Amino acid sequence: MIEVRLEYVHPWTNHAGMYLARKRGLYQRQGMDVEFTSGDFFRGDPAYLLARGECDIALVRLNQLLFHQQGEASLISVAVMNQCQIGGIITNASTGITRFRDLEGKRVCVPMGVARLRTELEQAVTKDGGDFSKVTTIDPGEWEPDMRSVERGKCDAFINVAWWEPFQGSEPFEQIRTIPFDSIGVAPHHSYYVCFRREFLERNQEMVRNFIAATQEGYAMVREDHAAGVDALQPALCHIDPDVISASIDAVLPSWFDANGNWGAADIAMVRSYVRWMDQYHHMSVSLQQAVDALNGNCVTNALLPQSNDPLPSPMSLPDIG
Repeated sequence: MIEVRLEYVHPWTNHAGMYLARKRGLYQRQGMDVEFTSGDFFRGDPAYLLARGECDIALVRLNQLLFHQQGEASLISVAVMNQCQIGGIITNASTGITRFRDLEGKRVCVPMGVARLRTELEQAVTKDGGDFSKVTTIDPGEWEPDMRSVERGKCDAFINVAWWEPFQGSEPFEQIRTIPFDSIGVAPHHSYYVCFRREFLERNQEMVRNFIAATQEGYAMVREDHAAGVDALQPALCHIDPDVISASIDAVLPSWFDANGNWGAADIAMVRSYVRWMDQYHHMSVSLQQAVDALNGNCVTNALLPQSNDPLPSPMSLPDIG
């Protein structure tokens, strides 16, 4: 059994390629029995679970990856889920918000008061010619808002995943308005890294290659057949209207593939740029030098992707920066 810990508390459409790969038997053909798990963070976030060996693969954020660089338990990213960040402003047509500077005089919910998101919001509003001091931000605590919070008047807009939460309201999809942070060039970065432990990778290189190859094929299949992606996800999302799943897949799908049409490849220059941005605004989980050392040691690598000719990082090149 290969246990994959998803990044969120439940599956969503970003995982469609993996679910379709499993349904079509792509993992099974490689001798892998793959299980996807999710849930709350009572025992720690996915990166902590992976570092402790409580799962085999985890989808983690870059900050989490950089934090877990301790000896054999060090985490290594072998693929990325999205070629861009997934966050942005979400609202509906009734608010009149169409761009970041329109948030002046509005109430914006920032999930769990995450400081990094507030920094991105401030930079986006300012870059768009707005006055951030005129924006009211709301910390909703442990609750993550979706479109229903706008419909019920709890806020005028909120920050969240621009390809999932917008579709959770009761109004027609035509009323949705999303303004991704990437649309204005604020802190571009990949969203979610497919990670293994160092010792697991060293013992199971062929299995890791096979898992990534099957996953990449699964995402290509969803690109060719959206309905198959909906069908593969529906059992795990039995409480979600298939029209919502379909619309969300349509929205998220372009983010999966790089300029060459491949899923999984990390833009290392963008990774390094985002690390510098996080350090500049005090959002890093480790020092800048530790982060640079980890990146120089290939804690993010494309070497195991089917299309890659990069050499596999040797154990000696992966530093212990704990």
